[in-house]
Amino acid sequence: MSWSGFKKAVNRAGAHVMMKTAKHSEVTVDTEFDHKEESFKKFNGLTTELEQDMAMFVKNFERLIEVQLNIVKTIDSFYGDYSFQIEGDKTAIMESGVESESETTNPRDGISLEYLKLLNEIKELVLPELLEPMQVTVIDPVSDLKSYNEEIQRLISKRGRKKFDYDVLKTKFDKLQREVDGLDYSVRSGNSAAEAKQQLIKQVERLDEVKLDFTQAQSIYEELNGRLKNELDQYLSLRFSLLDPTFESFIKIQTKLYGDLYEKLTSNTLSIDGMTIEEYNAEKIDDRLDQILAKMKGLGLLNMA
Repeated sequence: MSWSGFKKAVNRAGAHVMMKTAKHSEVTVDTEFDHKEESFKKFNGLTTELEQDMAMFVKNFERLIEVQLNIVKTIDSFYGDYSFQIEGDKTAIMESGVESESETTNPRDGISLEYLKLLNEIKELVLPELLEPMQVTVIDPVSDLKSYNEEIQRLISKRGRKKFDYDVLKTKFDKLQREVDGLDYSVRSGNSAAEAKQQLIKQVERLDEVKLDFTQAQSIYEELNGRLKNELDQYLSLRFSLLDPTFESFIKIQTKLYGDLYEKLTSNTLSIDGMTIEEYNAEKIDDRLDQILAKMKGLGLLNMA
């Protein structure tokens, strides 16, 4: 805060006390502006929520892919230790010294490795291609809208300060005007004419000074108040021109994203053995898994614990 701003803040703090204790203080009320400000506050709150939710959507989607990738990495680790850097099983390479992928991949490392490669491709290639237009056509416009709202909120706050300055000077001006009127009456009635006349001259000078400040404060407040009332309506009416294409883009990008993911996940690269597919279709796969678990449980090793 600048020194000038600091002094204004201190003066306003004292003026707040004066306004509360003054017998004839008046507070300006503009019902029309109050309604417009309430509409803007609601819009600003929704914009803030939208910005936060959009950012969370992108972050959560990236996390979802990352979690899926970690899960599949863990599953694939049962078959070996595949590395994308060397495109092979690190354990097998260390043991055999062979650097060919076909010779360093566990022969039983089938669908888990295929799925791992597929998810890595989605993370490295598919997501960036879709998240970039999401950033440009959805995230950035909403962020810009939020920054515009913040600028308007600063103007509304400034309007509040100028209204307060106007009210303070109006109260001071009215008080001095009453004092001048009283002194003028005393001079005209002949009561303590000399003393009252001298005091009247001083008060008139003070009144002229306060009137000048009051007129200036009134002009600043009314200009800012009128501008905000006129432009708040225009600003709020333009929101649909921005939000409609933003939401349309959001939907289209999601459609494209989920379509690409579905296409990748249903591609022929994920080959499941025929017996598993047959048992799944016949709803017998659970029985096979139960049989395998029963065999594992029946091992003498588990009964030694």
